[in-house]
Amino acid sequence: MGVLCVLSLASCMEKDLYQAPEEKTADEYFGFTTSSSCTVDLNYGLNYQVVFELYAENPLSEDKDGNIIKTKEEPVYRGATDKKGIFNDFISIPSYLTELYLYSDYLGTVSPIQLQITNGKVSFDQQAFIQSKRNAKGTSRGVTNSGYKYPEGFQVLGEWNEIGCPTYLSSTPTEIDGQLMYNIREVFIKPGGSAAMEDYYPEYIGDNVNIEINVKKPTEIGLVMLSSTGTKQNTVGYFTYPTDQKPTDISQVTPIIAYPRISTAVCNSSSTAGSMYTGDRVELKYWDGTKFVNEFPAGVSIAWFLIESSYNQGTKEIMNNKRTFYSIRDLNKSKEHRTIALKNKSGEVVAFGMEDATNFEPTGDNTRKGNFGDAVFYLDFSDGSAIETGGVEELPDKSIDNKEIYNSFKGVLSFEDFWPSKGDYDMNDVVLTYHTVFTTDKDNKITGIKDIFTPIHSGGVLKSAFGYQLDMDKNNISNVKIDNASSTAIQNSGMEVNQELPTFMLFDDIQQAVKNGPITVVLELKGNKTIHEISRKKLYNPFICVNTKGFNATSKEARREIHLTNYPPTPFANLSFFGRNNDKSSLDKGGNPIGPNYYVAEDNYPFAIDLPITDYQIPDESVKIDKFYPEFSKWAKSKGVENPNWYRFPTHK
Repeated sequence: MGVLCVLSLASCMEKDLYQAPEEKTADEYFGFTTSSSCTVDLNYGLNYQVVFELYAENPLSEDKDGNIIKTKEEPVYRGATDKKGIFNDFISIPSYLTELYLYSDYLGTVSPIQLQITNGKVSFDQQAFIQSKRNAKGTSRGVTNSGYKYPEGFQVLGEWNEIGCPTYLSSTPTEIDGQLMYNIREVFIKPGGSAAMEDYYPEYIGDNVNIEINVKKPTEIGLVMLSSTGTKQNTVGYFTYPTDQKPTDISQVTPIIAYPRISTAVCNSSSTAGSMYTGDRVELKYWDGTKFVNEFPAGVSIAWFLIESSYNQGTKEIMNNKRTFYSIRDLNKSKEHRTIALKNKSGEVVAFGMEDATNFEPTGDNTRKGNFGDAVFYLDFSDGSAIETGGVEELPDKSIDNKEIYNSFKGVLSFEDFWPSKGDYDMNDVVLTYHTVFTTDKDNKITGIKDIFTPIHSGGVLKSAFGYQLDMDKNNISNVKIDNASSTAIQNSGMEVNQELPTFMLFDDIQQAVKNGPITVVLELKGNKTIHEISRKKLYNPFICVNTKGFNATSKEARREIHLTNYPPTPFANLSFFGRNNDKSSLDKGGNPIGPNYYVAEDNYPFAIDLPITDYQIPDESVKIDKFYPEFSKWAKSKGVENPNWYRFPTHK
């Protein structure tokens, strides 16, 4: 904005004649928001609460070694289901999005899932999804009928279909205790990524760890699938031996294939996902040397094996040309740990985790880095007292960590400081980035808000202050902490005095604020509002105060405030500016703003915008925003229907 704009300010100090507004309803006014409301309807079909995330793009990818890598980008939304794995509520998302990716690392969840946004809604029913995937793969064409091969000397429990899913699964998936799921997740999948067992639970892979499962009286045994974080086409099975005759060579036992292909939909690649799901159950059989029997006799022990990358999806064969890893250390080439076993406090359930990494063998420094999450399952015994698990480590007790449940929002605020005139309309006079983090508890109640505002550009010659008002009761705020602010309005409470709603002035001069750097505001809340009741769009009312002499909170003079479109001024604002020059706010007969339309110019143009990005390219000085961003005009005139991502396409980069 140039000096001539300052001079023209004097010409608008006389109140223009009242102009009656057009007859419009509140719904007809466009708020120039770059976000929209989206209803999210999720049903995981679980009996425990999970934390989930929604992303604009697939959050998972594979590195060159086939390892799953999760993006470091913050999700569009993060929340928690109820205790039955159900979530139904609305969220705020960038308007241009047409799809979302649903992700969760909680056991039992299929992830990631691509969801289309239809009529402002996304839906996911996990049980229906699983059934559709299995139906789409057709019926069984098993080993004997189709000649599918498996390694010589092995036994199989039955046949499998095209994707390697056993046709001998129990008809009804096992409903897994929620607490058990939390406990197992804590070990095998640390929040936010994989767990290196050596770093978190070195005692589970110590040299003296016992993972033997000894049967002391007859029992039937079910093998229940939990999870797989691996991308390899692994096969998992078991074998038995007399408890007092531990094998020293695999030739001494008969390996039995239980899971032809242990791959879940947690993988990024569709080619490697979807053969098994949490709760899938296989009834194990005891091989007596000539036939299978249902009960495992007393006096035998059970051990496990994993054949790396063994399932050929093209031929549906199980190959044995890759390495095989065993739960008995002496059977492994370097005698390394490949399996961990854990029990609950009663000792009735034993969870297993296996590691498939080819470079996992101990090196010179005895490194054993691995998450043991490539095949995770547990045993369910018809008689929990039938097994002896002495020396097997116990699972830790765990629940949802409230630190996992937060929502992070980033964006840019950009203001034109010459309101009620459009001035040069470059919308670059005050530009800040913001990073807002809502901390919530497991009931989605907000317990804290952290804001980081970073002034990044001052394009005007006027001195502009910045602040924001929250649409909430002051009594909901229990503590305020502000760092690096530079405003004369800051009091001991952190809030501007005599304001009905909590108001925070952060700096008095944008030019100096750009030099000072980020400003942090931390609020502790009493947690009586949910994230859905307090969306950022609804909650925040940011604004600038413009004065040729500079802002001073001690002044009793009403201030010229500039807000986002359709956000009301504070009680401290000078209302005489409304309706002048280019401002087309809704006015009463006295010329006072009455809403719902505030801070909007002719041609349906705003005086301030809020964008859901941080890499915003600021328009050049004195270049109108609709020239710098050619799609801006269509977006504004169409009330956001057309070109919703106009801010991605400047005239030059």
